[in-house]
Amino acid sequence: MAGKALLLRAEEGEIIAVIPQFVLFEIAYVLDSFYKTPSQQIAAAIRATLTYPGVLVTGDCSWTRILDHWPDPLPSITDAAIVGVAIAKNYDSVATFDQKLIRRMKSLGVHSYF
Repeated sequence: MAGKALLLRAEEGEIIAVIPQFVLFEIAYVLDSFYKTPSQQIAAAIRATLTYPGVLVTGDCSWTRILDHWPDPLPSITDAAIVGVAIAKNYDSVATFDQKLIRRMKSLGVHSYF
């Protein structure tokens, strides 16, 4: 429900939802590996994300920033990349429901959207 509200705010122009492209790879991997979603459905979801109003997909991925936070204090390379991009680009917050990540982000000065 909260994720949908976030996308609706983006669609209405209240915010810009920035999605680093590596997050789309992660989504595709999870949908394929864990949920066995057919490739055509995954491709359609990614296409829809790329054209969704208020969503900006970026190619940002600073390895220097990632390695500043991975593997310590962030054991997940994807989490380190998300936090690294947020810090490098001075984004207001990161939209995540991952409570461990939220606690770790807070200690790094990165706010959670939720």
